[in-house]
This record gives sequence, C-alpha cells and structure tokens, in this order.
Amino acid sequence: MGYRSNKSKSSVPSFQDLVNQDLKTGDFRPVYLLAGDDALRIEGVVEKIRKDAVGDAGSAFNFHKLHGDQIEVGRIIQQATALPMMGKVQLIWVKNADACLGKQESQQAISNYISKPFKETILVLSTSKADKRTKWVKECVANKFFFDFSPPEGEALVQWVVKAASRENLDLGRAEAETLCDLVGSDLLGLKNEISKLALLSEQKGTKLSTAELSRIIMDQAELQGFDITNDLEPGKARHVLKTWFRLAEWGKSAYEISPLMLSRIRKGALLSSCRQQGMPDKQIAALTGSSPWGFRFLDPMIKGLGTQGIRRAMCTSLHCDKKLKSSPLNPDIIIEKTIMELCRKDKSGRR
Repeated sequence: MGYRSNKSKSSVPSFQDLVNQDLKTGDFRPVYLLAGDDALRIEGVVEKIRKDAVGDAGSAFNFHKLHGDQIEVGRIIQQATALPMMGKVQLIWVKNADACLGKQESQQAISNYISKPFKETILVLSTSKADKRTKWVKECVANKFFFDFSPPEGEALVQWVVKAASRENLDLGRAEAETLCDLVGSDLLGLKNEISKLALLSEQKGTKLSTAELSRIIMDQAELQGFDITNDLEPGKARHVLKTWFRLAEWGKSAYEISPLMLSRIRKGALLSSCRQQGMPDKQIAALTGSSPWGFRFLDPMIKGLGTQGIRRAMCTSLHCDKKLKSSPLNPDIIIEKTIMELCRKDKSGRR
C-alpha cells in the first residue's frame, strides 16, 4: 500500500472523489470512514476494495465483516493489528461503527489506531452519522480518511433512479421515478430493490409495462415495504405494528433502517397535518414541500390514528429511539419494539 496521508485542510471528499482516486488507482488508504446513509454505494466501495486488494481467493482468510453493535473496539483493533494469512493485506469492514464508539475509552483507542494504522490492514468504518467533534473523527478528517456518503437528493436522486432503471433495461419515465423517490426516499439500496422488482415483472410479462402499470406497481410496493410500519400507529394497536416490524425484520430490514424510516414518516405526517389545519390544499402542500400528493394517502391512516397531539408526541418518541440506537447498550431490536409499544400506548382516557 503506497498511500501517504496529507493533513491539509480542505472540504470533506465524497463518494465520487473516492471513485476517481482510490478505486481507479488501487492505491488504498489504511483507514476509511464512510459516513452517510448511502448504504448501497458503501457496500459497492467495500466490494471493490475487497476484489482489488484481497481478491476472491484471499477473502476467506483476509476479509472480515464486523458489526459495531456486536463487537468491542478492542476486538477490532486486535484483528486490525494481526498479520494477514497467506496474503499481503487484510480488509476489515465494521458496519455501524459508531455503535461501539459511545464510550470515551473506546474513542481514544480507535483514535490511537487511526493515528498509527497497521500497514498490512485496510480498516473500513461505516456509519450513518459521524460526529466531527469527536477526536477519532477529527483524526480521520485530518488524515484524509473521511468520506461523505450522503445519498443524492432532489434532481440528482431522480436522475440516479432513471439511470439505474435503464441499466436493468427498464424504461422508467421521469414521473414514475419521482413517485418512486417520494415513496421510498433516498435509500439507494431500497430504490435499487424496487427497480429490480419492476424489471423482473416487466420481463415476466414479456412486454413493456405501461405508465399506468408502473405507477400502480410502484405505489403498491412502496405501501407494502415502507408505509405499513406507520399505517397502524394508533393507541391500542401495538400488536399490529409489532407484527409488521417482525415481518420487515424477516425480510432483512434492521433496526437502524426502520428507526429513521419511522421518524421520517412521522415528521412528514406532522407537517402534512399542520398544513392542513391551516387550510392549505394538498397540491399546495406538495408544491411547497417538494413531495408528491400521491404519497399523502399513505400518511392519512397514521394522522387519523394518532391525532394532532399524538403525532407531535410521536415525533419526540421516535427521535428518542433514533438517539438510543446510537448510544444504548440494549439490543437494537428491543429498542425498536419498546418504541412501538410507547407509540401505541393508551393513557387513562384511552387516547394518546
């Protein structure tokens, strides 16, 4: 590995910088902090590094995929300072790295390693958010190990969807792409999965899906996988929401995915409810918020179930859940389940 750190102060590099520099040249850094919600591109970068640096033959011994909520920092450093087996370099990927870095001593330990990384190791730390006030993150920024993996937004996100659909031989129009973005959000992995399903349906049909068919299928898929986690939010209906959560978990959705999804849906519902109370029509609300009025029908059950005051309290509860996932030693699944029970809790009067 011939990479040399440069501690000059400049803007934080992004995914595209990583592609143009490291992935193109194969000159990999000893440490990467990939921070942001763009899980699809993070996985793609790790896979590219694995193939180029370790290779398929060496992956069995020298590629280690760890989870921050299941491992201690000491174990990560122990593996990072071990010599690779029958190879020149090992790759360690720690997903949700911030989950094991809540304590001061843990942050100090990883900071010490980052300042003097092991030359035979490529350590990739990925997290949805990185607090730039902490010493270990500052160390990553200073050494050019920090990369911003925030997903594209607005027009850039719509164009990404159109291009991703084209690669699947799916003729997805701009209107359908916008609807898909409105309903699924900026989760590129989720968007890719929906595009793959649409492409498969088109292939099975044997003919191009019409605009009407695409719109209907997109709405149905988004309703099934996204909005149903908040559709039943209502006092006394915890059992229904928990059932939805268990089903999503079986499909591979993690607490770290569901928590921001719930928070986002509740925030959108609170905004929609507030605007409607002020007498604003849905079309005007959609124009002002950059949303699609199609998506509002998925928020209506939650707004009706929680009520005006309930949805405000639900925002606080879901925000607290998001924070606990980053700091609490509890199992993430337990935190989600307790949050759902709190969101659907009845008071003495039988209302939120």
